[in-house]
Amino acid sequence: MTKKHKHKADGEKVVPEIAESESSCDEIGEQLRAAEEEAKVHYDKLLRVMAEFENFKRRVVKEQAEQIRYGNEKLLEALLPSLDDLDRVLDHVAPDASEDVQKIAEGIELVRKSLLATLSNFNLKEVPALGHAFDPAIHEAIATVESEGHESGNVMAVHRKGYWLAERLLRPAMVTVAK
Repeated sequence: MTKKHKHKADGEKVVPEIAESESSCDEIGEQLRAAEEEAKVHYDKLLRVMAEFENFKRRVVKEQAEQIRYGNEKLLEALLPSLDDLDRVLDHVAPDASEDVQKIAEGIELVRKSLLATLSNFNLKEVPALGHAFDPAIHEAIATVESEGHESGNVMAVHRKGYWLAERLLRPAMVTVAK
């Protein structure tokens, strides 16, 4: 550092202290380092907040897609007993029933198929059961019966159909399993 000389009004020279000058530089340097450290901390916080916000946006998009895909779940669950009733009516029509009863059964079958077609537009589909291997993830066994005509572990009777809503099991099929 060089010394600079200043003049007062009476002509006297004043020389600033070099030590004062160096300590103020050290102080400014320390303040700069502290400010840089604080900026680094705030930058790290900003990066974390930005990452959390991106995760939040992805989660919201995923939840919205799930809500759209499975939003009708409660309605579809409420309609399944009516579909079961149509199946039960058709199961109880005797093959040798009168012509009038056969026509009524045909009408009920048309209504059932129409309802199933409409529900399939909302990603509802039947769980495969009869003749398939028993799967506890999609079937609910209410009985096991010894049977020579059926392979052991296969579903031999369906008591209530099961349904999928897209990839989610809406209701398991109630079945009897051969042993």
